[in-house]
Order: sequence, then structure tokens, then C-alpha cells
Amino acid sequence: MDIRDKMNKKPNNIAPKCSVDEQWDGYSNPVWHKKDKKKVTIMYSMIERRKSYFLRAYLVRHGYKFLDMGDHIAEDVRWGKEYGNRMECNPMYFTSGSFIRHLMMLHREKGLSKEEIVEKYVFLSGGGQCGPCRYGMYPQEYLKVANDAGFKGFRLMVFSSELQDSMVPKESAFQFNLNFRINLLIGFILADFMHIAECALRPYAVDKEYALKVITDCEKILLDAFTSRFYAFTLPRALKKVGKILAAVPKKDVEIPLIYMTGEVFANLAHNEGNYNMRRFIMDEGCEVIPGSFTSRAMYDNWRRTRDAQRGVKYANTEKELKYWKKSLKSQNTSNKAILFFYNWMKKCLNPEAFGGRAELADLDELAELGYEFYHPEIFGGEGNLEIGEAIHYAGKVDGFLSSKPFGCMPSSGVSDGVQAKIMTMYPDINFLSIETSGDNEVSILSRVSMMLFKAKEKAAKRNTEDKDLAEIVKERQKEKDKAVTVSIDEL
Repeated sequence: MDIRDKMNKKPNNIAPKCSVDEQWDGYSNPVWHKKDKKKVTIMYSMIERRKSYFLRAYLVRHGYKFLDMGDHIAEDVRWGKEYGNRMECNPMYFTSGSFIRHLMMLHREKGLSKEEIVEKYVFLSGGGQCGPCRYGMYPQEYLKVANDAGFKGFRLMVFSSELQDSMVPKESAFQFNLNFRINLLIGFILADFMHIAECALRPYAVDKEYALKVITDCEKILLDAFTSRFYAFTLPRALKKVGKILAAVPKKDVEIPLIYMTGEVFANLAHNEGNYNMRRFIMDEGCEVIPGSFTSRAMYDNWRRTRDAQRGVKYANTEKELKYWKKSLKSQNTSNKAILFFYNWMKKCLNPEAFGGRAELADLDELAELGYEFYHPEIFGGEGNLEIGEAIHYAGKVDGFLSSKPFGCMPSSGVSDGVQAKIMTMYPDINFLSIETSGDNEVSILSRVSMMLFKAKEKAAKRNTEDKDLAEIVKERQKEKDKAVTVSIDEL
């Protein structure tokens, strides 16, 4: 029998060795009913401490009991790897690890049975969309670690960056409605501003410990104002007060290297042990670092979805498709206006320029245009074209450029280790470093960053020397001109 006969031969109808009667449809996620609102405590974590901290205001105002899990710690990775799937990125291990660590603390330290914890607690978190990373499987990962640890039937509420209400049933005691969205947005902006204040004061403060205490006190002032039912009136006053307090912190008049940090959202914006406290490390090494703004990241998500909608309107095949994409475009435009309104309103009240805060939002259209030739802005996933555009934008403006992403992160690795190689040949003076975080190689990573900072300090010192030399030359020439003018006057 030749190969053609074998290919054309019909296969025998052999029954499979085993058959599946039911299709597995994921872990169950029971509803938290409205009647049980007072009986249940919300466990939650929002990437870093400050964002979780300011979300308290909404929970207090609406009568929810809550457990703020705060910052991620290095131990979370071990918990995440023990109960999570293999080959996850470390943001998944950190977030799921923090979740299961707190469940175990309730069980072992509070003495609650696992059944009691399932009945009395729910978990609230962001990250439901997750793009190319696990293709939206984060919610199932949270449920997996809970079920594998013995907390069968634990309840979960995870929202995507679009905050779709449909992800939570209408009978649920907690809704991702417009009121929640506005409060989440304001809380994240407040957290960004306090991070901006730390980046402005920490490396320059005469007394660092005092400056950090002032920032902590300011956080409390803002939280108290935001917790009020009349926060539309109390928050602006609190922001103005905080701005004046921060502006009064004594600062050293020194010139230090300026570093820009970018990368995957968690590895860039965690501001805790999830990314080795990288920005704080850079500042404590004697450099200023440009703040990492979650507001800018939210604007990028909207920008990306706007481009999707614009393309959808242009190429829609049916009236139904056209209607869908027009509705999506209108939604993104409204969302952009809302973000910019709240951000600019609060920025005007705080006046971050008074204490040296860098609070400018990125021009996403400019970044897309700068990087267009090297990375198409509509190839979405991770940070997309952002890092390329940022590298070109900051070339010649910063003394060091750091890209941070989780180990094995597909979109970020393709950019940092691939496309950036071309950018570095075009701008060799950019002092670029790419690092991959895994949660357990801190010494190695910080050692590499230290070498980059050493080069940044050399670069800054050389620039300062050249500036001083240039200033001296200008000064001498001005003296010569003044002298010549004096001689001319005497001659007259």
C-alpha cells in the first residue's frame, strides 16, 4: 500500500478508551447575596499599598467590612508557587500568594475553620482581563489556589480594566457600578500623587525619615477627607492643605542623576517587594526617578481600546457591528474625559510643582508616532508600543532608562530584548538596562541596577562639569564685553 492509499483509507470507528460525560466549566464561584452584606468581610489588594489604602474610603462609606491585605511581600511568591499552576509569571504568584497567605493567617492565627472563612470572607481584586497573560485566566487561578488549599467554594469578585458590571450578578452585595468606578479612579489618582510626592522628596530631603513621615501624615489627611460623604468638598481642601505641607519639607539644593523606569504594569508600578521596591532603591542610591503613574497606564488602556473602536467603525461589515463599535468609541471618549477631569482637578488643588513633583501625563499619540517605525502602535499586549516611544522620547533627557518586567513576560520581553536592541544602536547614550523580576533574585537584580546607576552618575557628573565650564566661558566673555564697553565710554 503506497502513501496515497494510506492517506485515503478511512479510519476504523474505534471507541475512545475513556469518554467525558460532562465538560469542566471551571471552579464554582457562588454569589455573595445582598442579605449577607453585614456578615461578610471583603479581602482586597490593589497592586500596592497606597491604592488599597485609599479604596477604604468607599468601603467605609458604604458600610462594608474589609481586610486590606496591603503591600505584597517576598514570601507571597512561595505561597503562589505552592498552590498555583506551574510556569506562571511572578505577578500571578505574588497576587495569588498574598491571597492564600492571608487565608492561611485567618485559619491558623485567628483559629477560624476553613468552612467559616469561606462563609465569612470574599476576595476583591483587579486583573480579570489580563490580555495575553493567561488569556483572562486570573480569576480561575485565584479560585484554584483557594480550592486546592481546602477553601472549597470561596467567593471571588474580579473586575477588568473596563469594569464591566456583567462580571458580577445583579443580586450580588457588591456591584462594579458607576459610583465604584469613580471612587476607584479617585483613589488611584490620590495614590499616584502620594507616590509623586515621595519621588520628589525622598532623594532630596534634608531628613529623609521626616519627609516620609510627612507623606504618611498627608495620606491620613486625604483618606479622612475622602471618607466623608461630602468628599467633593472636603477633598479639594485637603489636597490644598497637603500641597502646602509637602512644599514646606526642607530639601537639599543638589543636582542628581535622573532615571526613567518603565515596563510591565506590575513589575513597574508595584512599589513594593513585588518589584524589589525598585524606585525606592534608585532614590536611596542618590538618584531621582520619574514617578510611575497608574493613571497614565489607565489612559493607555483607553487609548488602546479607542484605536480598536476606530478601526472597528472603519471596517464594520454590518450595521450591528457598526453600532457596537460606535458605542465602544463613545464609551472610551467619555472615560478619557472623566479621567482627565478628575486628574487635572486634583492636580490643580495639590499643586505638585510647589514641591517638585513630576505629575505630567504622557502624550500617547506622540509616543505612538515616535515608535511607529519600530513597533506598530496597534500591536497590543502588555505595554505595546509604549516602551519604544518612551525610549526615543527620553533619549538625551535622562541619565538612565530601566525596563522592568516579569521573568518570561512575552510582550515585554519581545520589546525590551528585541526591538530595543535597534533603538540602542540609534541612541547609544541612553544607558538602557532591562531586568526580569522573579521574586527571588533580588541581590542579582539590584547589583545590575547599581551598575546602571553608577554609569548614570558618571554621565550626570560629566554633564554638570561641562555646564559649569560653559557657564565660566560665558561669564568670562561677558566680562570682556563689559570691559570693552567701559573702555569705549572712557574714550568718548
